[in-house]
Amino acid sequence: MRKKLALAIDLGATNLRVALVSQNGEILEKIEEKTEKRGEEGKVVTSQILRLAQKFLKKNKVIGIGISSIGPLDLKKGEVINSPNIPFKKIEVVLPLKKAFGLKTILLNDCSAAVWGEKHFGAGKKIDNLVYITISSGIGGGAIVDGHLLIGHSGNAVEIGHMNIKTEYELKCGCQRKNHWEGYASGTNLPKFFKIWAKKEKIKTKLPKEAKEIFERARNKDKIALKFLKVLSEINARAISNVIVAFAPQLITLGGAVVLNNQDLILKPIIERVENYLPVPKIIITPLKENICLLGAAALVFWPPF
Repeated sequence: MRKKLALAIDLGATNLRVALVSQNGEILEKIEEKTEKRGEEGKVVTSQILRLAQKFLKKNKVIGIGISSIGPLDLKKGEVINSPNIPFKKIEVVLPLKKAFGLKTILLNDCSAAVWGEKHFGAGKKIDNLVYITISSGIGGGAIVDGHLLIGHSGNAVEIGHMNIKTEYELKCGCQRKNHWEGYASGTNLPKFFKIWAKKEKIKTKLPKEAKEIFERARNKDKIALKFLKVLSEINARAISNVIVAFAPQLITLGGAVVLNNQDLILKPIIERVENYLPVPKIIITPLKENICLLGAAALVFWPPF
């Protein structure tokens, strides 16, 4: 019996991934490129998606196309709109793919797709209350409550990276609003937060250009980096405490490049500091790792949530 296949697309602020996925969660082929950011309009990203999709669809038969994408979204129009992490006001996604290939095409926020993938392929198979959180270029979340995927108006539920986690630092997020979690803890903003923190603490040290430098210094027992990560872990734990009281999950899984590359420095400090107003759920790294959004996009095709 021929395997059912889906074309899975993961549109991220940094990378664009396209893969051929079977119904048992096997990634048969995958292509990854840096997301196109040169040009004046989002059409350059649309063209990039179409080009990569064509590479698979000219030689494989699929039952549909699933897309996990950065947000915010306009689900009715099938577009990405005003994303703070990419320099285009609008990226058309669904209609161009439908026109080009004539296939059922489903778009969801990347973390909503990811938690759907966790439910069907990962740690959430027997769980009805589940949250997935990514800490990467940005921060986002997806939630399943009583077995139902939360989608929200225009597909923008669980934008937890933009919850307010009031601190003394008053940092602006990429969306230009102050004190959003993403403005402190995302890979993009961590170096900026380190600089502001060091200045406020009157600490003279070499300023990192990239987030990975902070974690490398911490692994080398740099006292300043370790002190900064303690402050960061308190912010992360505060945000995740908010997630727990909002959704009362049985399980929280964490992913995204910042988490996956620094599990030893992120997971345990969060668990140690998270508040227990409600029972603290199990908090783990997603077993689907860097493929969770692709597998989530495929799950949208095999088990459509709407």
